[in-house]
Amino acid sequence: MAKILPLSDALRTLNTSGCAITYQQFWNAAISGKIPAERVGQRWAVREADLATIADRLSSSHAA
Repeated sequence: MAKILPLSDALRTLNTSGCAITYQQFWNAAISGKIPAERVGQRWAVREADLATIADRLSSSHAA
């Protein structure tokens, strides 16, 4: 079963690995569909297995 991370936990993991992004930027990317994310109740979350994809998408969108 895939581990689901709340945005705050996923962001902490991404920032620790060198992806410098704010929570607001991360949340906007989630709700706009730029990164794979899903609603869990009233909150947004991502799959732990998608963190590498998310980091690539966020770093390429900030490099442009």
